[in-house]
Amino acid sequence: MLNKIRVHQAIYVISGLFLMFFNHQNAFFKISDINSSLAIIFVIIMSLGVSHGASDSIVIWNAYSNIKTRAIAFLVYISIVFLGLFVWFQSPALGLVSLILMSIIHFGESDLTYLKKVPQMMKVSWGFAMTLLPVIFFENDVKNIFDILVNFEINPNVFLALKILTLFFSFSFLFLVYTSNIITKKDKIFLFLEFLITLILASFLQPLFWFAFYFCFLHGIRALINVGINSLRDLLFLIIFTLPVTLFAYFVLFENLQIEYLNIIFSILMALTISHMFWPAINRFLSNLLGEHK
Repeated sequence: MLNKIRVHQAIYVISGLFLMFFNHQNAFFKISDINSSLAIIFVIIMSLGVSHGASDSIVIWNAYSNIKTRAIAFLVYISIVFLGLFVWFQSPALGLVSLILMSIIHFGESDLTYLKKVPQMMKVSWGFAMTLLPVIFFENDVKNIFDILVNFEINPNVFLALKILTLFFSFSFLFLVYTSNIITKKDKIFLFLEFLITLILASFLQPLFWFAFYFCFLHGIRALINVGINSLRDLLFLIIFTLPVTLFAYFVLFENLQIEYLNIIFSILMALTISHMFWPAINRFLSNLLGEHK
């Protein structure tokens, strides 16, 4: 797996450098114009981004041998997703806070899985930075996005505090990597490069563009590597379980219920993250309850 991680890190760094160069050289490419681009971000996140969550279908399929048990497991998984959507639309503020807290934990655990025995503080520091890095450079833009999501104006002091915390955890991550005796020198170099590229991108990309790039091309691909996509069957699973989410988000939430793209993106991510993060524990519970261990 480490070789795949290394290739992915190299591709991510090169892609980030290309994006910097392309944005600088092409004035017509209005990458900072967010108003006319939410549809593009919606398509990218609801397809490429969501696909790594759909890899849970592979985990579920491989965890059970009985078709009935698999069906129950899928039903439980989908029910949790709909429960998450219900929570978001009943209380967007609770949904947003839950998404931020889960992201801090999940990004750190998932992105750094390949680093064995690193301290939890390093993972939390990475997760916090990757969740809120744009607030350092685009505090007002992040506030506007959050205000729209929760449907009320959040106290500006909240974002000042988030900026200070994000700076603290960013420096904390770099310090912990630099002083670590567990991480190899090569891993340190690639970690610094990944972080530096992501930080520079956050300094000029609008927050939603930055998030789409990080979420799809660093976090999403890293998660797929962690799961292991080793066959055509696995790829078909991803397509089969990603497509319904994309179609549901567009035709039901956008076309039918006329919910704005921004709310659709983050409500779907919050709902899927609940199932995605807690599935290992739920899987163990179902295995004990149903008496099946593959």
